[in-house]
Amino acid sequence: MADDSFAPSRAFDALNPRELAAKRDYVRGLEQRRDPEALALLVECLCDESSFMRGLAEQAFVRIGEPVVPVLLPLLVQGLWFTRTSAAGILGRLSARAAVPVLARLADDRNRTVADGAGEALVAIGRSGGGFRIAHVLHRLPPDQRGRRMKELARRDGVLAGAVERLMASVELMTLEDDGTLADDSAVVRGAIDGVEWDVLTRSAPRRDPPPGTPGDGRAASA
Repeated sequence: MADDSFAPSRAFDALNPRELAAKRDYVRGLEQRRDPEALALLVECLCDESSFMRGLAEQAFVRIGEPVVPVLLPLLVQGLWFTRTSAAGILGRLSARAAVPVLARLADDRNRTVADGAGEALVAIGRSGGGFRIAHVLHRLPPDQRGRRMKELARRDGVLAGAVERLMASVELMTLEDDGTLADDSAVVRGAIDGVEWDVLTRSAPRRDPPPGTPGDGRAASA
């Protein structure tokens, strides 16, 4: 009976506006500091059982940007499932090409949420100039693991998967050394291969409307 009466009280506390405001102020203060201690405390927030607190930390990490990548990479392989999922999502939003090797392995994680988060992060990175990095990493995986990654990539984004496949077919590119510094638009990558639709890969191609009078003309815009 005591437990039943306690649960609503805890729920009420979690939704207390003053408490939520205090959490926002705490995370905002850490974000503004951005020193090593503040980043370590933000990691603690990302490990919190409260999804609200984790959401605040995720937003703060994204706003801080690239400097948080080295802090987040270790979280992909340690901690609870929700922390690893959050870390993968942030790294994807930051287009962190350095995270691709770990994300490629994490896509086989036993926890489906973690695996899905890693797969979505790979797609986000690929769409932001990381197609070559993905191809470079997948090329070095065992054939069965590489095949699974390509199937998952094609399911999420067929255009990206096609570009990655063509990049992997370039012997010149696959023999390059890369630690994540080479983006898709780098001169080395672009100069080594023909046939990759770079504008489509980076999602910068202009939209092509169907000719007037053809079936479907104008319908996509209103959907």
